[in-house]
Amino acid sequence: MPDLLITAVLALIMVSIGLSLRSVDFNHLFFSPKPLLLGLFLQLIALPALAFTVMDFAGLPPAFSIGFLILAACPGGLSSNFISFLLRANTALAVSLTICNSALSMLTVPFLVNLALERFASLTTPAHLPLLPTAARIFLIVLLPVITGMLVRHFLPRAAEAMQRRLRILAMGLLAAVFVMKLTAPPTHGGSALTVDEVGQILPVAIVINVLALALGWAFGSMLRMDTDNQVTLGVEVGIQNTSLAFLIAGSFLASEQALKPALVYAMFTFFTAVGYGLLLKPAMLSRLRKELSDW
Repeated sequence: MPDLLITAVLALIMVSIGLSLRSVDFNHLFFSPKPLLLGLFLQLIALPALAFTVMDFAGLPPAFSIGFLILAACPGGLSSNFISFLLRANTALAVSLTICNSALSMLTVPFLVNLALERFASLTTPAHLPLLPTAARIFLIVLLPVITGMLVRHFLPRAAEAMQRRLRILAMGLLAAVFVMKLTAPPTHGGSALTVDEVGQILPVAIVINVLALALGWAFGSMLRMDTDNQVTLGVEVGIQNTSLAFLIAGSFLASEQALKPALVYAMFTFFTAVGYGLLLKPAMLSRLRKELSDW
């Protein structure tokens, strides 16, 4: 039942992202692809490399190290897109990165997770994540709902516009419910049995990875002379991952509740650090953000 709920929530999130897509939003990215290519580099190469490096020094139990690398392999999701929208950053770039990275995740997730298993797996954890079955499941749960949302938007634009806001609220509400269930429910009812001592182990490492991930967006964006909106979006997309997909991979694909715990702890604070990062780069957004949150 918990895995079925996570699958349904993840699919709903991806449908809501598909409903938000309009071709006109992406014309500029097509003719000026540098921000998109940089974002893909940061998400697909720089972030996993950062996670592997931190894990080598962190001294965490193998399952926690694997959990962090699963998280680093996941694309951004609804939360990261929503933050770019709230901060009036480059929302088209945020959604484009989510879609491109979600498509590539059919190959990148099993590849990176298998690297993590080879490097950190103990005798009690699986040693291999099969490529084709994993890719097929990611396609059905992640990409097919996006395509469905895009088709609804294309053929029924008014219905898609009406559904989009409500579906986004529903998806984020259900994701919060999954988070609370994993955090508080007993293991027999889908909980993770996360302890205070485990939070103490995971949280400092999670903060280090998150701060460095956000800084990657600012550093590379500044180095390549991108504007503030692109720097905000790049940092947010690298700093926030699709935790529902991480829950599914760790809990269902690998059947390891221990590997799920880093994503659970990471999700506790990253919305706030990402918003703080955006406000640091765009301090004038603070008053507007208060209004957006109250309206939403």
